[in-house]
Amino acid sequence: MVGNRIVVVCTANMIRSPFIAGLIRSRVQTFTGCGLEVESAGTAARPGIGAAPETIDLGKTYGLDLSGHRTRRLDEGVLATGDTVLCAERAHRRVVLDLRPDLLSRVFTVREFARLLAHGPVRDAAGDWEGLVRAAGRARLSGRVMPEEDDDVVDPVGRAQEVWTAFEREATQAVSAILAAVGALPPEGSAASSSPLPPATRREYRTRLAALSSRRAARRG
Repeated sequence: MVGNRIVVVCTANMIRSPFIAGLIRSRVQTFTGCGLEVESAGTAARPGIGAAPETIDLGKTYGLDLSGHRTRRLDEGVLATGDTVLCAERAHRRVVLDLRPDLLSRVFTVREFARLLAHGPVRDAAGDWEGLVRAAGRARLSGRVMPEEDDDVVDPVGRAQEVWTAFEREATQAVSAILAAVGALPPEGSAASSSPLPPATRREYRTRLAALSSRRAARRG
């Protein structure tokens, strides 16, 4: 089954997965013809809790409103055939595969998936999202793209500010690489779009937001 849904998984579904899912969801709309749905869940989540306050504040920096997020526990009913599952840690991947071994070729860590999609032959082999996922799975299986020692996104809960900064960097860099690969896909049933790539860092986001505000002010004036 061809899937058009991404499920981002972490532990509590309060920090890493809602932030990463929110980034992908908001930016993927930039690309014409990409009808991806993006959700999140946690392997040990207590259902119905809001995102961590620090996550909500970080999301605002990137134009995300995560105040309405409510946690969801990962179980068999969350996942469907054809889903692409992006995990914050390798340990989460093992939990997903215990639940749904049929998704073996479609479960990655977020950083692993980003590395695979940054590999030229993987991107060149794909004409759509499904092609990207399959090409990434084949590259991993073949060993053409060597695994990193640590493909996990650091968990910043209860830790110092520098760990939160590392989490932000790891998450945004991975999402940027994934979106760059999506942006390189030919639009469905139309000519290629010249839409700019979404901002990868908070500095890029603020710069683009300031430029947009200036253009709007100029039109009003």
